Amino acid sequence: MQTIASIHDITFVSELSQHDLDGRPFRRGVKRGDAVRIHRGAYLPMSVWRTLDSHEQYRYQVIAATGASRTHPVLSHRSAAVVWGVPLIGPIPRLVDVLASEAAGSRTEGSFRRHATKHIDSEIEVVDGVAITSLRRTIIDLALTLPFPAAVAALDWAIRPGTPQTPKPYVTLDDLFEAVGVLEVTRGLRRVSRAIEFGDCISGSPGESVSRAVIHELGFPVPVLQKRFDDRLGLIGFTDFWWPEFRLIGEFDGLAKYIREQYRKGLSVNDVVMAEKKREDRLRALGPSVARWCWENVMAPRSLFALLREAGLPSSRLSA
Repeated sequence: MQTIASIHDITFVSELSQHDLDGRPFRRGVKRGDAVRIHRGAYLPMSVWRTLDSHEQYRYQVIAATGASRTHPVLSHRSAAVVWGVPLIGPIPRLVDVLASEAAGSRTEGSFRRHATKHIDSEIEVVDGVAITSLRRTIIDLALTLPFPAAVAALDWAIRPGTPQTPKPYVTLDDLFEAVGVLEVTRGLRRVSRAIEFGDCISGSPGESVSRAVIHELGFPVPVLQKRFDDRLGLIGFTDFWWPEFRLIGEFDGLAKYIREQYRKGLSVNDVVMAEKKREDRLRALGPSVARWCWENVMAPRSLFALLREAGLPSSRLSA
């Protein structure tokens, strides 16, 4: 029988003691740098830990937290999201989100942030040996608690189907509205409905989703997403944002396409930069202007507001 430990290569001291095994070698391994303590009583080989980015490290930490707990609580909110693979925007959480009964109440306790709910047994699934809220409930909880742009990024990802090459879990907008009814959401209903109605599976990345939400909040016109452009040589590409009335293309520049191998497809960073420059030159040759921005601009809306206004895009707001 597979356990959380065997699925995720996590060593739990509590399981060792059940078999009269000593956990002290793992504590010594931490001092030597061979292992890392990812939660109280839970260890992971340092060789594995070093290969993980910050989101993947948090994923291991929340899995370890529920595995080490004697009550094995149900992961929820951002902790469930990271297990599902939902993108998290902003700083990595410090606490592990779990469900709690109404009698127990919402509270922070040790490493856990407990969220009281009368639907403690509704919309629960087991993924990789861990009990978590269903994908659609997780998205609803995020829409209730996160800022609008971060909620939109999670929702866009969740409603985007996978491909045969990169399968992923997904839900439909109808699924989400149904979950709102199942969970009897009344407080925060307008907030949740706004996020669901704004969701668009065409957004190509979390950065594009957050950009789209911030652009909306800044009062700019609604852009066309993933607009195809061709010239005499053929396909140039699909742009992130296109405002035809203002002949303006908007492009979000994330770091992933420059530093991650799966996006570079064997090309060097310099090759990717040069290819991007040639692509933009071909776009400009067709007549449109091109505005580019990055995470720094998106996370500071005043910066993005100034950038788009300078590019000639009107806003219904006088300032950010």
